[in-house]
Amino acid sequence: MDRVIYTALTGLAARARESVVTANNLANAQVPGFRRDVVAQEGRYLNARAAVDGAFAARAQVGSPTLATPQQPGKVAATGRELDIALSAPHWLAVQGPVIGGNVSEGYTRRGDLMVNAAGLLANGDGRVVVNASGAPISLPPGAEPLIGKDGTVSTMGVDGPQILGRLKLVNGTSLTSRDKAGDGLFLPEEPLPPDPTARLETGALESANLTAAEALVQLVEEQRGFELNARLIKLATEMDEQGARLMGRNG
Repeated sequence: MDRVIYTALTGLAARARESVVTANNLANAQVPGFRRDVVAQEGRYLNARAAVDGAFAARAQVGSPTLATPQQPGKVAATGRELDIALSAPHWLAVQGPVIGGNVSEGYTRRGDLMVNAAGLLANGDGRVVVNASGAPISLPPGAEPLIGKDGTVSTMGVDGPQILGRLKLVNGTSLTSRDKAGDGLFLPEEPLPPDPTARLETGALESANLTAAEALVQLVEEQRGFELNARLIKLATEMDEQGARLMGRNG
Protein backbone atom coordinates (compact mmCIF):
# COMPACT_ATOMS: atom_id res chain seq x y z
CA MET A 1 0.00 0.00 0.00
CA ASP A 2 2.91 2.32 0.68
CA ARG A 3 3.78 2.09 -3.01
CA VAL A 4 0.42 3.61 -3.94
CA ILE A 5 0.91 6.40 -1.42
CA TYR A 6 4.44 7.06 -2.69
CA THR A 7 3.29 7.32 -6.30
CA ALA A 8 0.38 9.58 -5.36
CA LEU A 9 2.66 11.75 -3.22
CA THR A 10 5.11 12.34 -6.08
CA GLY A 11 2.13 13.11 -8.30
CA LEU A 12 0.98 15.61 -5.70
CA ALA A 13 4.40 17.30 -5.75
CA ALA A 14 4.37 17.39 -9.56
CA ARG A 15 0.94 19.03 -9.60
CA ALA A 16 2.13 21.61 -7.08
CA ARG A 17 5.09 22.44 -9.29
CA GLU A 18 2.81 22.70 -12.32
CA SER A 19 0.69 25.24 -10.48
CA VAL A 20 3.74 27.36 -9.65
CA VAL A 21 4.91 27.31 -13.29
CA THR A 22 1.45 28.12 -14.64
CA ALA A 23 1.01 30.94 -12.11
CA ASN A 24 4.28 32.45 -13.37
CA ASN A 25 3.00 32.11 -16.94
CA LEU A 26 -0.21 33.88 -15.95
CA ALA A 27 1.71 36.70 -14.27
CA ASN A 28 3.68 37.29 -17.48
CA ALA A 29 0.85 36.78 -19.97
CA GLN A 30 0.82 40.51 -20.82
CA VAL A 31 4.61 40.82 -21.18
CA PRO A 32 5.63 41.31 -24.85
CA GLY A 33 7.63 38.41 -26.24
CA PHE A 34 7.38 36.28 -23.08
CA ARG A 35 7.95 32.55 -23.56
CA ARG A 36 5.79 30.35 -21.37
CA ASP A 37 7.03 27.26 -19.53
CA VAL A 38 5.40 23.85 -19.69
CA VAL A 39 5.82 20.95 -17.26
CA ALA A 40 6.14 17.52 -18.87
CA GLN A 41 4.91 14.60 -16.77
CA GLU A 42 6.85 11.35 -16.96
CA GLY A 43 7.03 8.10 -15.02
CA ARG A 44 10.17 7.08 -13.15
CA TYR A 45 11.11 3.94 -11.26
CA LEU A 46 13.41 3.31 -8.30
CA ASN A 47 15.33 0.04 -8.65
CA ALA A 48 15.67 -1.35 -5.12
CA ARG A 49 17.17 -4.73 -6.12
CA ALA A 50 19.18 -3.76 -9.17
CA ALA A 51 22.36 -5.21 -7.63
CA VAL A 52 20.66 -8.57 -6.99
CA ASP A 53 18.54 -9.48 -9.97
CA GLY A 54 18.75 -6.55 -12.38
CA ALA A 55 16.20 -3.80 -12.76
CA PHE A 56 13.35 -4.32 -10.29
CA ALA A 57 10.76 -1.55 -10.17
CA ALA A 58 10.08 -1.19 -6.45
CA ARG A 59 8.63 2.32 -6.54
CA ALA A 60 7.02 4.36 -9.29
CA GLN A 61 7.24 8.13 -9.05
CA VAL A 62 6.02 11.03 -11.15
CA GLY A 63 8.77 13.20 -12.63
CA SER A 64 8.04 16.78 -13.61
CA PRO A 65 10.90 18.47 -15.49
CA THR A 66 10.16 22.01 -16.65
CA LEU A 67 10.52 22.64 -20.36
CA ALA A 68 10.56 26.13 -21.87
CA THR A 69 9.07 26.84 -25.30
CA PRO A 70 11.38 29.44 -26.87
CA GLN A 71 10.52 28.56 -30.48
CA GLN A 72 6.74 28.97 -30.22
CA PRO A 73 6.00 32.58 -31.27
CA GLY A 74 3.30 34.86 -29.95
CA LYS A 75 0.95 36.99 -32.04
CA VAL A 76 2.17 40.20 -33.67
CA ALA A 77 -0.09 43.24 -33.38
CA ALA A 78 0.39 46.75 -34.73
CA THR A 79 0.94 49.49 -32.14
CA GLY A 80 1.83 52.47 -34.31
CA ARG A 81 4.73 53.30 -31.97
CA GLU A 82 7.97 53.79 -33.89
CA LEU A 83 10.18 52.24 -31.21
CA ASP A 84 8.13 49.03 -30.99
CA ILE A 85 9.68 46.22 -33.00
CA ALA A 86 8.57 42.68 -33.81
CA LEU A 87 11.21 40.18 -34.91
CA SER A 88 10.85 37.55 -37.61
CA ALA A 89 10.17 34.02 -36.33
CA PRO A 90 13.68 32.60 -35.68
CA HIS A 91 15.37 35.82 -34.61
CA TRP A 92 16.07 37.28 -31.18
CA LEU A 93 17.29 40.64 -29.89
CA ALA A 94 20.63 40.80 -28.05
CA VAL A 95 20.64 42.71 -24.75
CA GLN A 96 22.91 43.10 -21.75
CA GLY A 97 22.32 40.30 -19.26
CA PRO A 98 23.29 40.02 -15.60
CA VAL A 99 26.87 40.37 -14.42
CA ILE A 100 28.56 36.96 -14.34
CA GLY A 101 32.12 36.59 -13.11
CA GLY A 102 32.60 40.33 -13.08
CA ASN A 103 31.55 40.71 -16.73
CA VAL A 104 28.25 41.75 -18.24
CA SER A 105 26.74 38.74 -20.01
CA GLU A 106 24.82 38.82 -23.27
CA GLY A 107 21.23 37.59 -23.29
CA TYR A 108 18.50 37.26 -25.88
CA THR A 109 14.87 38.27 -25.80
CA ARG A 110 11.86 38.71 -28.06
CA ARG A 111 10.64 41.74 -26.10
CA GLY A 112 10.74 44.68 -28.49
CA ASP A 113 9.14 47.63 -26.68
CA LEU A 114 12.23 49.84 -26.98
CA MET A 115 12.86 53.20 -25.32
CA VAL A 116 15.68 55.60 -24.51
CA ASN A 117 16.65 55.30 -20.86
CA ALA A 118 17.87 58.05 -18.53
CA ALA A 119 21.48 57.42 -19.58
CA GLY A 120 20.65 58.01 -23.25
CA LEU A 121 20.98 54.31 -24.14
CA LEU A 122 18.53 52.27 -26.15
CA ALA A 123 16.81 49.69 -23.93
CA ASN A 124 13.69 47.53 -23.93
CA GLY A 125 10.71 47.52 -21.56
CA ASP A 126 12.59 45.32 -19.08
CA GLY A 127 15.19 48.04 -18.78
CA ARG A 128 17.78 45.81 -20.45
CA VAL A 129 20.17 47.76 -22.66
CA VAL A 130 20.26 46.53 -26.27
CA VAL A 131 23.65 45.98 -27.88
CA ASN A 132 25.22 46.08 -31.32
CA ALA A 133 27.24 43.35 -33.04
CA SER A 134 30.28 44.22 -30.90
CA GLY A 135 28.29 43.86 -27.67
CA ALA A 136 28.38 47.61 -26.99
CA PRO A 137 25.28 49.65 -26.08
CA ILE A 138 23.77 52.06 -28.58
CA SER A 139 23.98 55.65 -27.32
CA LEU A 140 21.83 58.49 -28.58
CA PRO A 141 22.54 62.23 -28.57
CA PRO A 142 20.46 64.24 -26.06
CA GLY A 143 16.96 64.84 -27.36
CA ALA A 144 17.47 62.67 -30.46
CA GLU A 145 14.55 60.69 -31.84
CA PRO A 146 15.82 57.26 -32.95
CA LEU A 147 14.64 55.61 -36.15
CA ILE A 148 14.94 51.84 -36.62
CA GLY A 149 15.27 50.25 -40.04
CA LYS A 150 14.03 46.80 -41.02
CA ASP A 151 17.57 45.43 -40.77
CA GLY A 152 17.98 46.81 -37.23
CA THR A 153 19.93 49.92 -38.19
CA VAL A 154 19.42 52.71 -35.64
CA SER A 155 19.70 56.26 -36.91
CA THR A 156 18.59 59.77 -36.08
CA MET A 157 17.90 62.81 -38.23
CA GLY A 158 20.66 65.38 -37.83
CA VAL A 159 21.15 68.82 -39.36
CA ASP A 160 23.14 67.25 -42.18
CA GLY A 161 20.72 64.40 -42.77
CA PRO A 162 20.36 60.90 -41.31
CA GLN A 163 23.09 59.87 -38.86
CA ILE A 164 23.63 56.13 -38.25
CA LEU A 165 24.17 55.35 -34.58
CA GLY A 166 24.59 51.60 -34.81
CA ARG A 167 22.75 48.40 -35.62
CA LEU A 168 20.82 46.15 -33.28
CA LYS A 169 22.38 42.75 -32.83
CA LEU A 170 19.82 40.26 -34.11
CA VAL A 171 20.64 36.57 -33.85
CA ASN A 172 19.16 33.29 -35.01
CA GLY A 173 17.74 31.74 -31.85
CA THR A 174 16.86 28.26 -33.12
CA SER A 175 19.60 26.80 -30.92
CA LEU A 176 18.12 28.21 -27.69
CA THR A 177 16.74 25.58 -25.32
CA SER A 178 15.02 25.40 -21.94
CA ARG A 179 18.43 25.16 -20.23
CA ASP A 180 19.23 28.68 -21.47
CA LYS A 181 16.17 30.32 -19.93
CA ALA A 182 17.04 32.72 -17.13
CA GLY A 183 13.55 34.06 -16.34
CA ASP A 184 11.53 37.09 -17.44
CA GLY A 185 11.72 36.01 -21.07
CA LEU A 186 15.53 36.27 -21.13
CA PHE A 187 17.70 33.45 -22.49
CA LEU A 188 21.38 33.13 -21.57
CA PRO A 189 23.32 30.51 -23.56
CA GLU A 190 26.83 29.60 -22.44
CA GLU A 191 28.37 31.23 -25.50
CA PRO A 192 27.16 34.42 -27.28
CA LEU A 193 25.38 33.84 -30.57
CA PRO A 194 26.73 35.46 -33.75
CA PRO A 195 24.74 38.23 -35.46
CA ASP A 196 22.55 37.15 -38.35
CA PRO A 197 22.80 39.68 -41.23
CA THR A 198 19.65 38.25 -42.83
CA ALA A 199 17.47 39.07 -39.80
CA ARG A 200 14.63 41.51 -40.34
CA LEU A 201 12.13 43.21 -38.07
CA GLU A 202 8.84 45.08 -38.28
CA THR A 203 8.54 48.50 -36.70
CA GLY A 204 5.36 49.83 -35.11
CA ALA A 205 4.37 46.35 -33.92
CA LEU A 206 4.88 44.07 -30.91
CA GLU A 207 4.82 40.34 -30.38
CA SER A 208 2.67 39.18 -27.48
CA ALA A 209 3.48 36.39 -25.06
CA ASN A 210 2.99 32.92 -26.53
CA LEU A 211 0.00 32.25 -24.27
CA THR A 212 -3.12 34.08 -23.16
CA ALA A 213 -4.39 34.71 -19.66
CA ALA A 214 -7.46 32.58 -20.42
CA GLU A 215 -5.27 29.60 -21.37
CA ALA A 216 -3.26 29.93 -18.16
CA LEU A 217 -6.42 30.14 -16.04
CA VAL A 218 -7.83 26.96 -17.62
CA GLN A 219 -4.53 25.19 -16.93
CA LEU A 220 -4.62 26.32 -13.29
CA VAL A 221 -8.12 24.85 -12.86
CA GLU A 222 -7.05 21.53 -14.40
CA GLU A 223 -3.95 21.38 -12.21
CA GLN A 224 -5.97 22.15 -9.08
CA ARG A 225 -8.32 19.28 -9.88
CA GLY A 226 -5.35 16.98 -10.44
CA PHE A 227 -3.89 18.06 -7.11
CA GLU A 228 -7.18 17.31 -5.32
CA LEU A 229 -7.39 13.89 -7.04
CA ASN A 230 -3.91 12.91 -5.86
CA ALA A 231 -4.69 14.13 -2.33
CA ARG A 232 -7.87 12.05 -2.29
CA LEU A 233 -5.94 9.00 -3.52
CA ILE A 234 -3.51 9.33 -0.60
CA LYS A 235 -6.43 9.56 1.82
CA LEU A 236 -8.12 6.46 0.33
CA ALA A 237 -4.87 4.49 0.41
CA THR A 238 -4.38 5.43 4.06
CA GLU A 239 -7.92 4.35 4.95
CA MET A 240 -7.49 1.02 3.12
CA ASP A 241 -4.20 0.44 4.95
CA GLU A 242 -5.83 1.12 8.32
CA GLN A 243 -8.77 -1.18 7.53
CA GLY A 244 -6.40 -3.95 6.48
CA ALA A 245 -4.44 -3.58 9.69
CA ARG A 246 -7.65 -3.83 11.74
CA LEU A 247 -8.76 -6.99 9.88
CA MET A 248 -5.38 -8.62 10.42
CA GLY A 249 -5.61 -7.77 14.11
CA ARG A 250 -8.99 -9.44 14.41
CA ASN A 251 -7.88 -12.57 12.57
CA GLY A 252 -4.73 -12.79 14.67
